[in-house]
Amino acid sequence: MDKIFFLCAVLFVSCSAFKSGLTIPANETFILGEYNTKNYRAEITNTSNFKVLIEGEKKQTGKYTQGVDLPPKAKLRLYVASDEVIKFINKNNKPVKVNVQMTKGVEGMRYIKN
Repeated sequence: MDKIFFLCAVLFVSCSAFKSGLTIPANETFILGEYNTKNYRAEITNTSNFKVLIEGEKKQTGKYTQGVDLPPKAKLRLYVASDEVIKFINKNNKPVKVNVQMTKGVEGMRYIKN
């Protein structure tokens, strides 16, 4: 019985994901993963009525690695390397809301003005 419980606990932990609702204020950028040290996958859903720009860049050089304009109500699956940060850039005059589900906990996040 203990072995079954342990196996179920391991499966639950390995299948878990980190979910977050995120509001990006008008004309601001949310940076995710500045202190992250592991690769992860993020599923992003734009729940607002405005597009949001999603960009990846190298932590050390700031070099662009990937990006897409995410239209309203659209979904995106993004693979992020340990040496990248992801920027959620809101160029609208209204807040943008997105849901983010990540395969691992990701450290280091902040807002900056555009």
